[in-house]
Amino acid sequence: MSVEQPGAEQKRVPETPEDKTDAPRRVRQKSVSQLETDDYVCIEPQTPLREAIARMMEDEGGCAIVCESGRIVGIFTERDLISKVIGEEVDMNAPVSQWMTTAVETLSVDATIGDAVELMNRKGYRNIPLVKEGRLSGSISVFDIITYLAESYPKETMNLPPVPAQVMDTQEGG
Repeated sequence: MSVEQPGAEQKRVPETPEDKTDAPRRVRQKSVSQLETDDYVCIEPQTPLREAIARMMEDEGGCAIVCESGRIVGIFTERDLISKVIGEEVDMNAPVSQWMTTAVETLSVDATIGDAVELMNRKGYRNIPLVKEGRLSGSISVFDIITYLAESYPKETMNLPPVPAQVMDTQEGG
């Protein structure tokens, strides 16, 4: 009969490649509501461009969601500012609706983090408004997802291999 000594650590069974990649799989299935979704800027279409830019700068993701009566009608992003405003002769008091992007893809508040990552990756978006019953309910940014991953899975996040199918046996880097 063997008795374990107090404080003696049990030897860990080596993880399989599936065990090592399970955390990233699990996080894809979690709801976007796990992220901070209430840190967004909402403006109206008639908001002057000058004010829209100032408000957009308040948002970590660099966008202002344009709404009328709670319904999304556009989005004004840093990309819009760079490609449509900077270097052009513009009236800074004109409504932001002249420069906003009107084709706004949204996700339901019931969507998964995997859905958000897939849409961001496929379309090159950094911000996605969230809707509930057709009305703006929140917004997530690529920074929200990165922060969530880093806080929830620090070891897994910091040790991700360059090739997703590759499983590292030891920590690399400095």
